Formats: sequence, structure tokens, C-alpha cells
Amino acid sequence: MTPRQLAKRARTALRKAADARAATQQRKFFKPEENVHFYGITTPRLRQIESDIYRTVRKEWKYADALEFCELMMPDRYVESKSLGLMLLARYRRQFEEGLLRRIQCWLEGDLCDNWALTDQLSGQIIGPLLDKFDALASKVESWNRSSNLWVRRASAVSFVKPAGKGGHLDRTYRIVTILLPDKHDLIHKANGWLLREAGKADAVRLEVNLLKHGPAIPRTTLRYAIERFPSAKRRKILEKTRTANA
Repeated sequence: MTPRQLAKRARTALRKAADARAATQQRKFFKPEENVHFYGITTPRLRQIESDIYRTVRKEWKYADALEFCELMMPDRYVESKSLGLMLLARYRRQFEEGLLRRIQCWLEGDLCDNWALTDQLSGQIIGPLLDKFDALASKVESWNRSSNLWVRRASAVSFVKPAGKGGHLDRTYRIVTILLPDKHDLIHKANGWLLREAGKADAVRLEVNLLKHGPAIPRTTLRYAIERFPSAKRRKILEKTRTANA
């Protein structure tokens, strides 16, 4: 079965599983001005659909087929279509090639992952494993934090969330966050806070020092995310010290 044939089958399965009421509920997780479209398919059901279609090609497909399938699904307007494409591509992570990062950057810059959910899925399921395989690409992803595109900037932070939680790329993590601190968008504030919180799992002392150092420059949303894992007394201390600095 060709990628184009499988894409047709996948879209048919998605349409059959669509639930308008569920789509309305899913839409509530996004701002009114965001142009996000849903079939209304739950995550477990979407995973089942992906598993079913993967079984039809798993014995014959290679990475190139999965990448072509994903590229066919990415231009679809529905979040579930794009998500399914990423899920299937992620199965071939061991075969990822270095050039995939250029494709990913094009998807982001072309607003094919034009919401936080898809950008985060792409960052965690595709970019993360790609960096595990090709460590030299990390500097390129770091450089995305200066992009004019919101989704590229968010990916520059979220792609390092899992490694940071395990103590990886910590120097890079703090460089990324520092560059993004002046960013005005709340989705970047949240991404920064998430990344810092995970970095704190590996080195809580370093996180605290960093927060107190940059306190006046850190958006409160970022700060509150970053300190979630600290004991309540320490959270209060950090909030107060940074608040005083701001004052």
C-alpha cells in the first residue's frame, strides 16, 4: 500500500470516528482567535486508529514511506489528521535521518503545526528522538529561539523538556530560556516555565539560583510553572524575592 492510499484510508477512518460534540469540547482548550479544527476524536480512539492503519503496512514500509505519509497528512486542516501522521512517523524513529530536521522546520514555519498541541507533539515525539540520534542538531534547534515564528520558538524550548528532566542539555536549556524571557506571548511563557521545571528535576539548586538571578525579567506565568516542584515554603520565598525585585 502506498502512502497516498494509506492517507486516503486514514482520512476515511477519521471521518467515521468524528464526534461534533467532542470537537466542541476539545476546542475549549484553545483561545477563540485560534484557527483550530477538530474531528472530535479522543486520544485513545486516535491511537487505536493509528495502530490499525500501521498494522496494514508495518511489514512493508520503511522510514521514507512513513515520512511521505506524514507529509500528506500535515496540510490537512484537522488536528487529528496531523497528529496521526506524526504518530505513525514516530514509529520509525530508529531510522530517522539528519535531513528530517529541515522538513520539520518547514512544517513549523509553514504553520502546519499551528497550535501548542501539535507543536508539542512534534517536539516530543519527533524532534526529541531526532536529537537523541544526532546530537549535533541540538545547536540548530537552540537557534530557533530567535525565530519570528511562534511555533518555531516554542519548539526550541519544548524539544529539550524531556532531556532536561534527565539532566541533559542543561546549559543549552538555560541559554534558550534566557533568550526567550523577553518574549511577549503567553505560550512562550508557559513553554519556558515547563522547561525550567523539568531542568529543576535534575538540578534544583541551579534552578533556584537562576530564578533569583533573573527574577525581575521572568514573567510570572513562567515563574509559577518553574517552581511547581519546590516545597511550598520555598515557592513562597522565591515568589516574594522576585516580587520584591520587581517592585
